[in-house]
Amino acid sequence: MTQNEREELIFDLAQHKVKKLSEAGVYAMAVDQMCYILGLETNERLLRIAPPHLTKEPINKPSGF
Repeated sequence: MTQNEREELIFDLAQHKVKKLSEAGVYAMAVDQMCYILGLETNERLLRIAPPHLTKEPINKPSGF
């Protein structure tokens, strides 16, 4: 199998597998892939591209229930 044939098989197989997933499964895969992509960025870049409501200081919540 050539590299090109392998890439085509992988693409076709990926499409086949995704078509069988539920909507929630597709969403979960998309979030997982986005986490991987964002994990390659530097902290500075993440802070620069994040919307303000995601970078505010966390509220100190009391521990326990």
